[in-house]
Amino acid sequence: MNTKKVLIIDDDVDMANMIGEVLSNHHFDILMAHDGIRAIEKCSHQKVDLILLDIRMPFFSGFWFCDAFKQNPETKDVPVVIISALSNPEDIEKAYRLGASAYLTKPFQVQELLTVVNRVTAGAD
Repeated sequence: MNTKKVLIIDDDVDMANMIGEVLSNHHFDILMAHDGIRAIEKCSHQKVDLILLDIRMPFFSGFWFCDAFKQNPETKDVPVVIISALSNPEDIEKAYRLGASAYLTKPFQVQELLTVVNRVTAGAD
C-alpha cells in the first residue's frame, strides 16, 4: 500500500493536530508546519502528495503560498486543499483561481475532510 504524505499547514496547532490525528488513523503519513516559512522548508526537503492549507497565517497568507506553490514547476502538480474559516464566495473563488483542488470551510465534519482528501489523493498516483 502506497501511503500518501500530507502536509498540514495551519497556525492553529489544535486544528492541525486534530486533522493530523484523523488522517493518521486513516493511514496517511502526516507532516505539519504552522507557518509558510516552515511549510516551504518541509516541501523543499521531501515530496508530499497533498497540502492542506489554512489561509490566515503568519508571514505568508495561504493564498500567497498556494499561488507560489502552483507556479513552481516542481510542486505545481501537488493538490492543495484550502481549509479556512473564510467562507465568502470571493475567497473561495480566489482559492480555486490560484489552483486549489478543493475548499473546506471551518468548522467541518470529519467525514467531509476524509471525503475531500480521499477524492483529491485518488488521482495523485
